Amino acid sequence: MTDRAPHWPQTVGSEQFSLGASLQIWTRRLLFALVGFLLLGPLIILLLTSVTPPGQLPLQASALTLENYLEIFTRRGTFTLLRNTVVYAGSSVILGMAVAIVIAWLTERTDLRGRVVVRILMFSWMAVPPLVFGYGWILLTNPGNGALNALARAVFGLSSAPFTPYSAVALIAISGLGLVPTCYVMISGLLRNMDPSLEDAGHVIGASRLTSMRKITIPLMRPGLLSASIYLVMGMVQTFDLPLILGTTAQYPVLSTRIFLLASPDGGLPNYGAASAFGVVLLVLALGLMWVYFRATAMAERFRIVSGKSFRPKRSKLGRLSFAAYAFVCIYFLIMLLPLLILLWTSLFPFYRVPALAELATANLSAYARVLYEPTVQRALVNTALLVGISSTSVMFLSCLISWFSVRTASASSKILDVMAFLPTAIPPIVMAIAMLLLFMRSPIYGTVWVLIIGHVTIFLPFGTRTMNGALLQIHKELEDAATICGAAWLVGLRRIILPLVWPHALNAWLWVFAHSARDLTFPLMLMTSNNVVLASTLYLTWDYPDQTGAAAIAVIMVGVLMLIVVPVQLYSARRAGET
Repeated sequence: MTDRAPHWPQTVGSEQFSLGASLQIWTRRLLFALVGFLLLGPLIILLLTSVTPPGQLPLQASALTLENYLEIFTRRGTFTLLRNTVVYAGSSVILGMAVAIVIAWLTERTDLRGRVVVRILMFSWMAVPPLVFGYGWILLTNPGNGALNALARAVFGLSSAPFTPYSAVALIAISGLGLVPTCYVMISGLLRNMDPSLEDAGHVIGASRLTSMRKITIPLMRPGLLSASIYLVMGMVQTFDLPLILGTTAQYPVLSTRIFLLASPDGGLPNYGAASAFGVVLLVLALGLMWVYFRATAMAERFRIVSGKSFRPKRSKLGRLSFAAYAFVCIYFLIMLLPLLILLWTSLFPFYRVPALAELATANLSAYARVLYEPTVQRALVNTALLVGISSTSVMFLSCLISWFSVRTASASSKILDVMAFLPTAIPPIVMAIAMLLLFMRSPIYGTVWVLIIGHVTIFLPFGTRTMNGALLQIHKELEDAATICGAAWLVGLRRIILPLVWPHALNAWLWVFAHSARDLTFPLMLMTSNNVVLASTLYLTWDYPDQTGAAAIAVIMVGVLMLIVVPVQLYSARRAGET
């Protein structure tokens, strides 16, 4: 037996390398063109509309003017809008973070039993749209016949209703409670990766558990908490659904609802110029928060506490605090479950009734049969399936390609492409929806589900690229180099090697986009026609009709379908991670 050096087909290899490099170049160019179209086209139209004279459309105006900006900045209510927006966003995040920190500490740093169930429930809450959550609380706390008000009157003999959903406090409380699962996802990782020896050192010198948390744990988490808080404030500044259904009745306007009402007034012609000018103001506010977010994440380098030295997280024993811990968690989940239960109750009767055992005898499923028989709901089901399926798959497909170029190539163009894909984070969805409306108003796809798909791909692309960037950074380039040496083409290596390794990250990101695409109300409502209705817009219209029973049935169907998809994936992920 003789040792012979392998004979590499130089000509074929060179041709394959040349074809692979050419394919990469053309793929990157196509991604540039696509991302540029998704991002720059709507923004250019938005900026042009903001300086277009009132009553005219962009690209048709003979002159440009600052009249729209002068109008909004000289209006007396503009300062109130800005103040309400900041107070609403900041207060909601403070409430959500406070509750999430407690639950995250219990599940990640203590011996709380059932913590895996708590974690799965937190992650699965994405299946409950904020619109559903808000309608449930309206039924619970409506001053006239809300279930909680009826209970308070019966138990305490009150003459007036103690609760109302139509106030600034109620809007902040409901939004903050709905934000807790998102806060939990961001905070739990901070606590899970913290070396417990740092707190043990405090215990050695006699510090109590509370003192160690105040002097050691919280300061070490401060950069992570700050960056998470800023990111969440950015999201709440841009939120639209709960301020629309609760804030408008409560006479508590914020920027997002003001933009919507200008572009879609109940009476009269839309004022696209003023709406676009407000949109630019909201965009500048979001860009400012984005700059602060990047500064906060850059500071986090000085607070890194996980190094190459291994450690094993140690859980504190709750002891006598076990009852209080379980009570806190149970009370929170009860608060979150009540809106769903009242919607389920309402869907079982021809009209809303205050919950009572005696009423169960007349409960039936006729509301479900009625709404499922309606052509609008049937069309909404089909459109929703197309929207969430195509949007989530397209986002992850583009994210995988963009992230590969960003992580695997050192060219400046790849970095620019990555930055372009991340920029929609700073663009509020209501602003992007206005821009999409103006951009596609005279195009063939306006009024179809495809314009909604384009909008969702644009706003969810940053999440997909951030997720896949982190996943690809964990995989060494030598695996792909080995495939290339063996003669595998670039796309073959990406499909046969990279994707099987990053599929858990891709699956979780796909699921997140899937659920949030189904939850979104902004694009479906701003771009709604009779042909592109989806479940979210149908739910809003049915409630506004008003048809509370039909809206409750649609809400239950919506949550049920999402739960059937989200929960099994979460259970599978937990099992693969060895947590069950």
